[in-house]
Amino acid sequence: MLKEGSGQRIDRLKRFWAGVGLVALLGGCANLGQQQQPGGPEPDQSAASGAAPASDAAAASAPAPVVAPAPVTKVVTKTTWVRVRRGDTLARIAKLHGCSVKDLQAWNRGKTGRLRKGQSLKIVSKQTITVQAAGSGATAANAAGNTPGSTAGNRAVAAEVARHARSVALVWPAQGPVVEAFQAGETRGIEIAGKAGDPVRAAADGKVMYAGTGLNEYGSLIIVQHNKDFLTAYSHNRRLLVKIGDTVHQGQQIAEMGSEKNDRVAVLFEVRRDGKPVDPMPYLPPKS
Repeated sequence: MLKEGSGQRIDRLKRFWAGVGLVALLGGCANLGQQQQPGGPEPDQSAASGAAPASDAAAASAPAPVVAPAPVTKVVTKTTWVRVRRGDTLARIAKLHGCSVKDLQAWNRGKTGRLRKGQSLKIVSKQTITVQAAGSGATAANAAGNTPGSTAGNRAVAAEVARHARSVALVWPAQGPVVEAFQAGETRGIEIAGKAGDPVRAAADGKVMYAGTGLNEYGSLIIVQHNKDFLTAYSHNRRLLVKIGDTVHQGQQIAEMGSEKNDRVAVLFEVRRDGKPVDPMPYLPPKS
């Protein structure tokens, strides 16, 4: 974990987070200006008499058209966590989240006898998404759901991203132990250890605002915006599985864990509220 050792580094980080939107806009311009330049060698006209006409040759060498695989509809299980507020009852929580009290009790065995303020309860729901079937060369990650979800699901995420919120309900982005805790003013988040290639998952539904290597200290970095007030960041990845503008869903794999720009295999997980790093632990459910 890298510490904020000087005012210069803090200023640079502030400028980076303030400029994330600009980076996203410029990302699509990287491949411009790569057209073939004039001045190349002239073709050998002496060999042209024995060659097939250009149009025939082009037709013969043209690759067969690629037929995109048909979309596939899948039903996925989505797990979210809610925090109990003062005065909450099982009936009230069930009504707010469209489930039954019996379901709540089944999902949270042994934890619903007497509710406590701040307690986390699991909510399980089914969601239908449409994904593009994997064709030749497609990665298993894309086939598993990194392609856009259903239109209705994406609209719901877009609406959430556009509104203000007082909090955000997260799941753990990785399964390993926390090897570096959050320290206000010194660290940016928590480090969760694991093995190279372990899945790194989106902590909540949201939109990918950044995916790349724009700041050296972070290595391969993903930033996901969840609403107008909260975003999460995932650093030091070995491989990124999403791109800027993608809609992601809670629990979806977005990267592979690595050690880029870090001295151990771990994901640096940050929660930012109004652009400022806060301790992720109060927003995460207790580990079972």
